[in-house]
Amino acid sequence: MNDFTYEYRDKDKKDMYKGLYETYGWDNTWIERLSNKESKRVLYIGDSISARARRPATALTGEKILFDGFATSKNLDNPYFKKALLVFEEQLIRTDAVMFNNGLHGWHLSDDEEYYFYYEEMVQFLSEHFKGLPLFIVLTTCVTDKEREKRIMERNRSAVRVAEKYGLPVIDLFTVSKEYFHLISQDGVHFTPEGDEVLARSIVEAIQDKF
Repeated sequence: MNDFTYEYRDKDKKDMYKGLYETYGWDNTWIERLSNKESKRVLYIGDSISARARRPATALTGEKILFDGFATSKNLDNPYFKKALLVFEEQLIRTDAVMFNNGLHGWHLSDDEEYYFYYEEMVQFLSEHFKGLPLFIVLTTCVTDKEREKRIMERNRSAVRVAEKYGLPVIDLFTVSKEYFHLISQDGVHFTPEGDEVLARSIVEAIQDKF
């Protein structure tokens, strides 16, 4: 888990490389229990927060629901985001539901018009590609940096607007993360293992009735 990164300062756009606006680019993919073809499967698309909460969520269900994961540092306007996701999705045993979050990356985007535009574009893509499957919008968790947190709150408002427009359920991890603010680790972004489990519990409670 130590290889996850968070960009504390926005990079100059002149440093852009193939749509990447951060110092490091990474994808973290995970297919849970390849031999298990009976349990329901949720594809959790997100960032390092989602990657850390995914396995505790699986454990909390007693592996009745398996959380496969595509976590990435790619911003919403990165031209390789969808391509990389589709390559990963082809390898999955199956998908019964999808969860989506992308709030802690892509800080070069304005938090109102640009973020909303690309967020809606991604939701449209996911709705069409995973047509007929439950799609959950996951709000971004808080951070200790107050200025950055203001931006996160604005992005979450955009995410809720998109969810309401398309009639999609919202999993409010921001409110949960504020309630358990004391469980944020020293980096000011990620949570302690106990915090990861708190987020996982909220996720499981939100989706288990859908199966």
